[in-house]
Amino acid sequence: MRIAVLALGSRGDVYPLTALAAELARRGHQVRIGVSPNLVDMPRRLGLDVVPVGWDQQRIMRSERGREWVTMTDLDAFLQRSHEAYQEYGERFSDEAIDLSAGCEAIMCAVVSEQWATALAEARDVPLVAYDLTPARPNDVVPHPLVTPDPLPDAAANRATYVHYARRAWRYRRDQVFRFRRRLGLAPMPPRPAQLRRPLELQGYSPTLVPGLTWDAYRPIVGDLRFTPSDLHRVGLSALDPELARWLDAGEPPALITFGSTHVSDPAATLASIGRVCRSLGLRGLVVTGWGLSGVEPPATPELRVVHYVDYDVVLPRCAMVVHHGSATVTAAGVRAGIPTMVCSSFADQPFWGRQLERLGAGVHVRFTDLSEEVLRSGMSRLMTDPVRRRAAQLGERMRAEPHGTLVAADEVDKYLAT
Repeated sequence: MRIAVLALGSRGDVYPLTALAAELARRGHQVRIGVSPNLVDMPRRLGLDVVPVGWDQQRIMRSERGREWVTMTDLDAFLQRSHEAYQEYGERFSDEAIDLSAGCEAIMCAVVSEQWATALAEARDVPLVAYDLTPARPNDVVPHPLVTPDPLPDAAANRATYVHYARRAWRYRRDQVFRFRRRLGLAPMPPRPAQLRRPLELQGYSPTLVPGLTWDAYRPIVGDLRFTPSDLHRVGLSALDPELARWLDAGEPPALITFGSTHVSDPAATLASIGRVCRSLGLRGLVVTGWGLSGVEPPATPELRVVHYVDYDVVLPRCAMVVHHGSATVTAAGVRAGIPTMVCSSFADQPFWGRQLERLGAGVHVRFTDLSEEVLRSGMSRLMTDPVRRRAAQLGERMRAEPHGTLVAADEVDKYLAT
């Protein structure tokens, strides 16, 4: 089957769909994937038919407007800034999405591009597969992550947060939705869900991390999407870099620290602060620069190692703890490794995952804007306590017993498209 995939956003948004696209291609589907221009390398290395589409998320987040955007905690301000950040790319992306989906027999997307994908699926009369990194559909157990990271007293209150979010988001999205639907020859207002083919909405997170949450057959919980061992081997990430492996072998398991795409105003000072905290706690530190800490090349020391990118499922089992920004993918990898986590969250679903790990007893959560050397030291100290370490180990054992999320998701897609 010919499948068009819209994968936009940061690495944590794009790579899960890239992993699923690669698995579907291996099963015989003809997959064409559109990804953010700065992230085309990985799908190309996997042999996918890849097209750069949309915006460079890294460039947006490094801009002054982007830095303000990711530190906002007010929902309306966040939605308005999101709309402004994407508005200048909207018309161009509309053209690219239409071209990408020409001749397709199914469309696949994540939340970032769902408004375009939904209209395209309706116009082309093809099935839609959506992917949720975090709970994003009304349910009784957890509220909408962008409204509040903490469960509310009852099921009705939790469900009401999704209505609240939908109403607020529609204020900023409706004109863009209307324009795109008119371009496709559709009525401006989307029809009621009952009038459309029901989409498959893959729930891409572990049930271990969101206990008690259940869905129907159209919203299967598949686990987090990540590259399969065979794909990691194809791109040279199935084994540790020899120098990094020697460094890991030379001492006790380190603390892995990364802030992903979060903007860090002074990377050199932050790295120096990380080094001091690790030394004071008797830990070695492995820093993965991501976008936020890139551009600084400190010399390697016995206590601190700095690398640009690693596969977390390969490296984290050899670490003592992980400190990160709260992306869904790194959160899952850290829990699967059975190690405690400190989340320093900025925006979107990051506070939800940080608070969720605190509730599960396997981590610590702080806001990135409140992060200081002392806050980092205090949080990492708590991760070294026996109760947190034991709980993290228990959750890791449960997650490792779950099937590979990408394979489960591909099975669900095949089953859905066959019917």
